[in-house]
Amino acid sequence: MVIVNTAGYNIDEYIKELGSKAPVPGGGGASAVAGALSAALSSMVCNLTVGKKSYISVEDDIKKILENMNKHMESFIKLSDKDAEVFYPLSQAYSFKPQNDEEKKMHEENMEKLLFDAAMVPLYIMKEAYSMLVAVDFLAKKGSKLAVSDAGVAVSMLRSAVCGAMMNVVINVKYMKNREKAQDLMDEASEILENTMNKADIIYREVLEVLL
Repeated sequence: MVIVNTAGYNIDEYIKELGSKAPVPGGGGASAVAGALSAALSSMVCNLTVGKKSYISVEDDIKKILENMNKHMESFIKLSDKDAEVFYPLSQAYSFKPQNDEEKKMHEENMEKLLFDAAMVPLYIMKEAYSMLVAVDFLAKKGSKLAVSDAGVAVSMLRSAVCGAMMNVVINVKYMKNREKAQDLMDEASEILENTMNKADIIYREVLEVLL
């Protein structure tokens, strides 16, 4: 089992490792990091809002969002590590050449499990990001006006996290033999993708209008 400690990298190391030919970290982990960046930017908006007299009416809501965003950041970092954990054995399994029928059967069963696991982690990333959308919308509308552009970037990063993770769901369910289970995963992921893109684009354009 390969262990990736996303939180242990400095940013320069992470980018270089991501850009290397190593199988992990990859697109799934990068999508989780995008989610973490969205949560971090949202936290910044909260911190720039709390304690300001102009926003006293929403301070309790902002504090709660801040608490949740800290949890989201932790979850995304764990999901980035988990993505590496489940994808690495799959990357190795692709090169395995069965020598007989028994090995072929075992390999197919192993591949099915590995593909399912590798699809589930990005689906969790999508769910985690989507669950932030209402809070980011609130921050864009009710948070500090000095940080409205940061709320706009936060929703952009959230959208990227979901869109990127979707790619990793698709590439893994594509090769699953159990097509019913694969379709269930695709249906769930597709719904999250559609809802996120629609809502995120609205929030982004609303923020852009404020800035213009």
